[in-house]
Amino acid sequence: VRDRTRYSALVPINRCYSSVGRIITGKSLCYLMIYAVMSTYLVVVVPKMFSFLHMATWQNLLLLMIPFLLACVFFAQTISCLVHYRENVILLMVFVSLPLLFMSGVSWPQSSIPSYWQGVSWLFPSTFGIRAYIRLNSMGATIADVSHELICQWTLAAFYFTMACIVYGVEMRLSKQHAQERLEVLRKKREVRLQFKGKKKVSEA
Repeated sequence: VRDRTRYSALVPINRCYSSVGRIITGKSLCYLMIYAVMSTYLVVVVPKMFSFLHMATWQNLLLLMIPFLLACVFFAQTISCLVHYRENVILLMVFVSLPLLFMSGVSWPQSSIPSYWQGVSWLFPSTFGIRAYIRLNSMGATIADVSHELICQWTLAAFYFTMACIVYGVEMRLSKQHAQERLEVLRKKREVRLQFKGKKKVSEA
């Protein structure tokens, strides 16, 4: 946990990692396993429980959820450099969830949203994910009809994967720097201790 490390490092200094790709891949697979279960419950089980309109096939939902979850996971890893305490995640979600819902064009007409806010909404995977899901599940669209949203999702996934690699690369360098600084401090303390013991032996002799 980041708030338990010595320097609030995203990559702990007590671990030795050979590459950024291994960190990103390992954490992403862990998150995907968790959120694959949650997304299945939300988009398949809940609509059937309450007899909601459900027109999308499981194949189309799978093609939609894979890039959406990947984009969300890589996006979360990218902004994790800004979150130093776990409580801040809840505050961040409360602050941005409602604006993102409005900017998606579902609860508010997309034509009434200013163009600059629409541009901002393109940075978030939820925008294209919500639009594609509504069209597939409520409007009877085919997977070809939401190809634009799928392309945008894969583009965001690739973009945030690259950004996550950059962020974790910087964090790894900072962790190594902190480790070297800590090692230098310990070496100086050891040298001072040895000098003190040497002087004490000379004075006793």
